[in-house]
Amino acid sequence: MRRRFPFALKLGLSFAVLILLSVALVYFLTARGINSQFAEFRDRSKEQVAQQVCGLLAAYHERTGVWVGVDRLLCNQYTVLINGLLIVRRTSLIGGFCIADEDGTIVVTTEEGRVGTPLTPKELAVGLPIAAGDERYGTLFLCGQGAVLDPTEAEFLGSAKRSALIGGGIASGVALFLSGLLISQVLSPLRRLSSATERIARGDLTERVCLKAKDEFGQLGESFDRMVDNLSRSERVRQTMTADIAHELRTPVTIIQGNLEAVLDGVYQPTAETIAPIYEETLHLGRLIDDLRDLALADAGELRLDKEPTDLGALVSQVMETVRLSIEKGPRIEADIDSSLPKLTVDPKRVRQVLANLVSNALRYTPPDGEVRVSVVQEADEVEVRVADSGPGISAEDLAHLFQRFYRGDAARSRAVGGSGLGLAIAKQWVEAHGGRIWAENGKAGGAVFAFRLPIS
Repeated sequence: MRRRFPFALKLGLSFAVLILLSVALVYFLTARGINSQFAEFRDRSKEQVAQQVCGLLAAYHERTGVWVGVDRLLCNQYTVLINGLLIVRRTSLIGGFCIADEDGTIVVTTEEGRVGTPLTPKELAVGLPIAAGDERYGTLFLCGQGAVLDPTEAEFLGSAKRSALIGGGIASGVALFLSGLLISQVLSPLRRLSSATERIARGDLTERVCLKAKDEFGQLGESFDRMVDNLSRSERVRQTMTADIAHELRTPVTIIQGNLEAVLDGVYQPTAETIAPIYEETLHLGRLIDDLRDLALADAGELRLDKEPTDLGALVSQVMETVRLSIEKGPRIEADIDSSLPKLTVDPKRVRQVLANLVSNALRYTPPDGEVRVSVVQEADEVEVRVADSGPGISAEDLAHLFQRFYRGDAARSRAVGGSGLGLAIAKQWVEAHGGRIWAENGKAGGAVFAFRLPIS
């Protein structure tokens, strides 16, 4: 089984490695730069001193006429105690050097075995001339520049490198501390999200993270809370829908069962009058099952449309005539249809179902002396169908929920006005399946208006 490493540990190790590598690189480049700049400065300084020493050497030779003893002019002698022994050491003012006479032969040098060695003209050309006026007495060469450091120089370089190392260490500590704070800031909302996710996975939909940050984590927290709100609403809708489906199915089943038991017990005779209500309830039950099937197909994205070129004006006229014949007493039904409407490629059966649903819904809420008016007009590249009634209108609270399943606009779910509460939800699904849209509003003169638009092409 693979070991699980916390994200905080991975992030911390990543920061630590990155910081240490950065500090090591900076220290390496700094130390290299210090060495290079110091060596360059040291050599340049020695050359300047050597220029001055050449004048001293020329004066010495001019005064003595020989090079014997000139080493005492350029070297200092000191005594040190090492392990209980006194040791005499000599140091050169200009480091390693060679002095060649006017013939190009080395006469004085700090390097062993080179005294008496003749130099070539090319070697003499790179030396510093020892001269007074027009008289040249010899040549001075600096040997081993930057190769050996004296104690003072070594101490200076060591101090500079230690300072760079200490600075790098302090920078690393500060960077690691700030990294720890950053990791804590980053992981705090993630821990809250993880904890909330676990509780939601266990079914607790009351959990919210409420991140107050103004960055991406804040946006993530807001999205998370909106997601949970949607889940809560969906869960409430599911529970309500389940209860409504059970209620809608129980009512006709109870009526059918009660009437059949009465017939079986001999309370009712099996006549047309007693069987007719049972038949009506079976039809209602079948319509309810068909509605639920259509909604299930819509949720699965499998609504099937049999489209064909359709004269929408003629279809609306047919529906209006059928409705007029089906009611004996009731509101007046009027239609205003634009005679120049183009044909639409739609499923006429489903559009008829939508229109019949809206008209029956308008009739249900319109008083007997009222009016239901259906109008069909072209709006740009769409055809709009409006069903307006003279009923009591729609409350602002109900407008936002009219197309929800089983919504009737009253908390008690009263069956006083009939219907299953699925008609408008199904109408919405069929209109949207055609690429259109449907909405409800209150008319300017009162009453409710239900409208939908279908695209022409």
